[in-house]
Amino acid sequence: MRFRRTSGDGINTSELWGHAVANITPSAMPAVTISLVAIHSGPFTWLAYALIGVLMTLVALQVGILARHFPSPGSLFFYLSKALHPISGMVAGFTMMAGYFGALAAAPLLGGLFVEQALRFFWPVSGVGWIAGIAVLYLLVAWRLALRGIEISARWGLWVEIFSILCIVFIAAATLWHFGWRDPAQWNFQRLHTAPLAQALILSLLAYGGFETAGNLAGETSTARTAIPRVMVLSVLMVGGFFVAMAYIEVLAFARISTPLGDSAAPLNAIANAIGHPWFGIFSDLAMATAAFSATIATLNSISRILYSMAGHEVIPRFFHHRDIRHGTPARALRVLAIIVLLSVAVVALWRIPILSVVGTFGTFTGLAFLLIYGLANIATPWFLFRQRHAWRWISLIIAGVSLPLLIKVMAVSLWPLPAGGEGAATLLFVALVMVVFFWGLYWATFRPERLRHILLAVDEP
Repeated sequence: MRFRRTSGDGINTSELWGHAVANITPSAMPAVTISLVAIHSGPFTWLAYALIGVLMTLVALQVGILARHFPSPGSLFFYLSKALHPISGMVAGFTMMAGYFGALAAAPLLGGLFVEQALRFFWPVSGVGWIAGIAVLYLLVAWRLALRGIEISARWGLWVEIFSILCIVFIAAATLWHFGWRDPAQWNFQRLHTAPLAQALILSLLAYGGFETAGNLAGETSTARTAIPRVMVLSVLMVGGFFVAMAYIEVLAFARISTPLGDSAAPLNAIANAIGHPWFGIFSDLAMATAAFSATIATLNSISRILYSMAGHEVIPRFFHHRDIRHGTPARALRVLAIIVLLSVAVVALWRIPILSVVGTFGTFTGLAFLLIYGLANIATPWFLFRQRHAWRWISLIIAGVSLPLLIKVMAVSLWPLPAGGEGAATLLFVALVMVVFFWGLYWATFRPERLRHILLAVDEP
């Protein structure tokens, strides 16, 4: 199941890193989601991101071990099938596809929203029609790049993601220049309360999700067994450092602003106003707009390769196990994904559904998918290593003992009490999907065991 490369030896490590980071979408943390964490952690928001960064580095090590032993564009579908059981691989594969599709459907709309906000600095534009039109443009350009080949799309995603982060760094530098860097309140641990911090840890965990998508490019990476595990860990470490630094800077700034950080819907724009340069807010909007574009490319590449791999193992129709003759990309999967996203954008535009509610609904599904696959990976890795009597087996078991309870806690809090509105509906759909796939796998195990054996025996390596 090797994808044909358009040139050279495939993508390099920096492009692989860009793909993983684009799926994480680090710009969303300082621009939007930090407010949710800061409500609970207050001046210790940086500590919440730092502690979860350590945890997610451990999770990345676990997933990286599986990626080293079972490189595959199917990523955790293939890893878990081989290391744990084919039914766990099926559950991971379908939840990954559904979760990533939530991100794919939301990313162009989110990009349209922030492009619209950036355009307001120059002339008045508003309305869901503008946002939908920009979203369609985002999708078509991203689809065309993904169809032409992983090298060009990964390179575009890398440079767009770098631009996004640089926009955020510009605002951060201006903030430190204006307010200075000292904030003793953030180091006064006598004011630290563990219960609110625990809630902040739960909320900050989801900011790191997406690093495992590096594994989807195993077929186009010449050194997949070494490069992909390294990129998984490196992306979490680098993004974690960015999160900690931005949390410190934004809390420092909001100590001089009357509105609490936890109550701010657009914290970077509020900081721009506070330092006397409201137009700096355009860099926040541009950061999110460009990050949404790179996320669109990255998720198209990821889901299409999961579809390709699962179709090759006959878990889904063989129709998706097809490559473009010229570019070697999973063309049918990409076309189907583009059509579905176009239809979802049309529904949002025609029904005038609020964009942020759409993002919240899809984000709930994506977050639950991350939690499930990371939890399964923490079970599968020590299970596999002990069967192999691998030297790392006890280290892997210790990592699982640390990370698995927190992942289970986050999952439990996310599922119950059931959220209201679209988030609640997404939660119910997630549970229903997992149950359907699980019982489907049990049916195969009982009445058609050859289908599960085919997953284990079929070759799926770069």
